[in-house]
Amino acid sequence: MTTASTQPRDRRQALDAARYTARHAAFTLARDNGARTITRPAYRCSHADVADVEPLTGMRAARDLEISARQIAHDYIRAAREGGHTWHDIGTALDLHPNGDAQQAGGTIAEAAYTYAAGNPDTESARRYGRTFYWTCQVCDKTITDHGLYSGPADDEQDHAPNCARHAVTIAAWNAEWEAGDVEWEGG
Repeated sequence: MTTASTQPRDRRQALDAARYTARHAAFTLARDNGARTITRPAYRCSHADVADVEPLTGMRAARDLEISARQIAHDYIRAAREGGHTWHDIGTALDLHPNGDAQQAGGTIAEAAYTYAAGNPDTESARRYGRTFYWTCQVCDKTITDHGLYSGPADDEQDHAPNCARHAVTIAAWNAEWEAGDVEWEGG
């Protein structure tokens, strides 16, 4: 399994490359949608100019990219869940941090990942209707209604086929972890 690099230098380089690509994509998207090209200083007090688009138009294009990138991230999260990855695996790969921001609410990396995928639990909609994330189990071929990490996979991952081997393994692993935690807690 390939994992995202956690080395600070590699991460910084990846973010710099992503920012460059996003800026170029926003410029291109705005320009291709009819935005007028302008020149502006390369940075504050610079004597060199760069080609750009008007700020409000560029901002709108960047927002459109942000919304689209978020949907692509959701598609990859869905594929990761379908591929057998846990919420913890997903949170780690996304470099999420518990309660890092409103889109990462939760006490663990796994809960932060679920919040990133299913939305903040403190919204009116989440309080009223709950939160869900849908994915297809590759073993039983059922659409799973995933409610997160509250009661364990027996309750949280609804709609598996009754004889789903993946679900049975997931439940057994969760039960073993739960029992190990109880033993550790009882031991003082």
